[in-house]
Amino acid sequence: MMRVVVLCGAAAVLAALCALHLWLGAAAMDFSTIADAFFAYDPKNYSHVVVIKQRLTRLVVALYAGGALAVSGYLLQKIMQNGLVSPSTLGISAGATNFVVLSVYLGWLGGAWQFLPALLGGVAALAMTFGLSNLLRGQGDRRLTLVLAGAMIGTLFSSLTTFVVSLDADRFTTLIGWLIGNIGNFDYVALIPMAPLGVVAIVAAAFAARAVDVLMLGDDQAAVMGVNVRAVYAVTLLIAIVLAVSAVTVVGPIGFVGLVVPHIVRIFVGDTGRLALWLNLIGGAAVLTAADILARVALAPRVMNVGTIMGLAGGTIFLVLVLAAARRGGRI
Repeated sequence: MMRVVVLCGAAAVLAALCALHLWLGAAAMDFSTIADAFFAYDPKNYSHVVVIKQRLTRLVVALYAGGALAVSGYLLQKIMQNGLVSPSTLGISAGATNFVVLSVYLGWLGGAWQFLPALLGGVAALAMTFGLSNLLRGQGDRRLTLVLAGAMIGTLFSSLTTFVVSLDADRFTTLIGWLIGNIGNFDYVALIPMAPLGVVAIVAAAFAARAVDVLMLGDDQAAVMGVNVRAVYAVTLLIAIVLAVSAVTVVGPIGFVGLVVPHIVRIFVGDTGRLALWLNLIGGAAVLTAADILARVALAPRVMNVGTIMGLAGGTIFLVLVLAAARRGGRI
């Protein structure tokens, strides 16, 4: 019963944020106008166009990208038993971004097909992170060594991205917001082909939830209980990468969602079972929706980059979590 209450409470918070997202902006709109935009849409009515073509489209993108990044971070932290890993800290986001920029520069692939170089870049960056982490083995805490390797690889790919952009800056003028990590009014176009991938990945994560829980007992114990450790690890890693890369393809490298949300959820319900998975999905969507609200109202009518908001807010929240863990003598 308690699980149902928690899930309904989280869904209610998300619903309230969705209403605020549609309501707030450069100019607040009354709810009757918002209702008319949904049920009696008039393309000649400017307010209706703002609600449907700008705020609703941004909201849908924020819900998807936030949920995908949070679940990706949750899965990565769980199978690696490391609360410091996320798509950003492992270099996945930076690798995906770099390969998309390369494909644009070389004129190879466009539109939804950019998911393919993004996926290749994410996988390559993660493989390099694992390789570098192995080379650094024995030089300290393995958890920190992995994150250090991820930071180095992420920095390498980010530098390569800057280099490629500098070769032909005019070609990337329209991608500046995406390179920083942002939600645009037309990102729903990129979301349409990514959403089915994300849904399949989320469903697969739900089916794999029990096996991943068993994996946390240790490889030997999991094998004794009939779990194919390598297969579960590989499938879960693939799901996490697909979710992260699909989000990066749509909104660029927005950080901290996949790092912070799993920690917040863990405080309330732990990190085992499907409830934690659903709460990460809802929590990530809520966090990025809230960030997009702030991005639109903080300096209205000017719209800030959502990636900037998440960098400031996410970094602050993560620092608080680290200090709280240090105060109680534990580790994050």
